[in-house]
Amino acid sequence: MKKVFLILLLPLLAAGCLHAQSKVETINLKGRDYTVSKDLPAEILGVYEYEDKVEPIVEIRKDGTGVFQPHMSPKIPIKIWIDVDEKGAPRREVGTPQRYRYTLLIQYGPGGGGNYKEGDYDLLDVTMLKDEGKAMILGERIRKLKS
Repeated sequence: MKKVFLILLLPLLAAGCLHAQSKVETINLKGRDYTVSKDLPAEILGVYEYEDKVEPIVEIRKDGTGVFQPHMSPKIPIKIWIDVDEKGAPRREVGTPQRYRYTLLIQYGPGGGGNYKEGDYDLLDVTMLKDEGKAMILGERIRKLKS
């Protein structure tokens, strides 16, 4: 009876494990293929404010959407993916265990124009500075980390 139970249970467990893996996509940006996923690490989610003020901002949401706001311009909706390996694990450029960087691939939505045309892709780095208690985008958009 135990063997029958295990035989029936194994396919269900395997299906659960497969479903837990993030979906890996390939997106070409300027002639280079990036393997990316919308499964964003929780530690990068939130609103990044300009030099600890309010605007311009970058917002990263769990569902792979967000907002990018250039200086003195309206907010632009964006789609967000993170650079991952072929198994879906986010790639990190590590300086020290307390300082590392993720690369995001973003696609601009409507309302940008100029350097931020709808449908265009770009890269954004998220630098984790855990020893300073903050995360940073573009060297100026800052989000305080929760202790």
